[in-house]
Amino acid sequence: MKFFKNFIVIILLIVFFDLLINIILPNSIKKKIGTTKNYSLKSERFHHEISNNIDLPEFWGEIKYQVVTNQYGMRIGKNYKIDTNKPSMGFMGDSFVFGSGINFDDHFIQNLIDNNENYNFLNLAYVSYSPSIYYKKLKFFIDEKKLNFHTIYLFVDTSDIQDEGIFYREDKNGNIVRKWNTDEKNESKNFKYKFKNYFKQNSFIFKFFEIINASAVQDRALNCVKNKNSISNFNKYLDYERFGYGFDKKIQEKPWVYEGKKKVLFYLSKINKYLISKNINLVLVYYPSAIEILEETNPYESEHYKLLKAWSNEHKIKFIDTTNEFNLLSSGLDNYKINHILCDAHWNQSGHKIIAKNILKNLNM
Repeated sequence: MKFFKNFIVIILLIVFFDLLINIILPNSIKKKIGTTKNYSLKSERFHHEISNNIDLPEFWGEIKYQVVTNQYGMRIGKNYKIDTNKPSMGFMGDSFVFGSGINFDDHFIQNLIDNNENYNFLNLAYVSYSPSIYYKKLKFFIDEKKLNFHTIYLFVDTSDIQDEGIFYREDKNGNIVRKWNTDEKNESKNFKYKFKNYFKQNSFIFKFFEIINASAVQDRALNCVKNKNSISNFNKYLDYERFGYGFDKKIQEKPWVYEGKKKVLFYLSKINKYLISKNINLVLVYYPSAIEILEETNPYESEHYKLLKAWSNEHKIKFIDTTNEFNLLSSGLDNYKINHILCDAHWNQSGHKIIAKNILKNLNM
């Protein structure tokens, strides 16, 4: 019993001094300690978000790269400042736009910054965001943060259908929450997450744990990463259902696809109506999924392509189509390997260059 009591006292003292040191440390130092997992936070309004003013490493499989955010929680290049005398171009999407797996120097937004001095180029995206969160976040940046945008470039990923069909809904207060939880359960979870968010940001113990586990990948992905240079079939290592609904008839019959498509169109229309009220232009940027490229399907028969193209035509929205440039080579495997991070669905440096090239062509149109 005495040993047990002493053990508890020691643990409590460790936790106390752990938190005390972090409370004393200024944010400018604290937010450079740990990994981005410590500052990927649960959000009552947006379900999740990345913290502001961080400068931390992130791990994506075997890749390590740095993530820097500004005062608004936007991922930026080091020392990038918003020039209030310039109009701003905003880029909204999920992990593809956020830049998962890639250094910001290789990101399409940095390419735009390097090749055009007339605008601010702002990254509004984050991992696993989808149209309901796009809408809420745009209103947040524009109405609450008072940022002025000339144009919003919106990237609607194939995975957004699954996110809207399975994972997200609005609660009674208009917050984005897990679909399968009741409002009461989500409120209870949000209360608990306030404590978890605090410990993630203010505990060296939490940060040490995240650093140890930061580079871990799932067994399936680990096998791919170890043998990526000799693999000829990457399909089985990617999330087929999440990225393959556009052409797979069996997936298209699932109820979540119908609901996801319906909700995507609903929020696209809300975004468009809202931006019109603010006199802000909207541009849709389309790109094929890695699964569609590997399967060598007819890209213009994709249900995802037809969904977004039909909506943009109906509402007279500018539509940037990068499909052909992601399919320049003779085989799907070669097209995947040249433009994507191997064992992953996200773009590599070459893929980001395709996006940048197409946006630069359309900046003043």
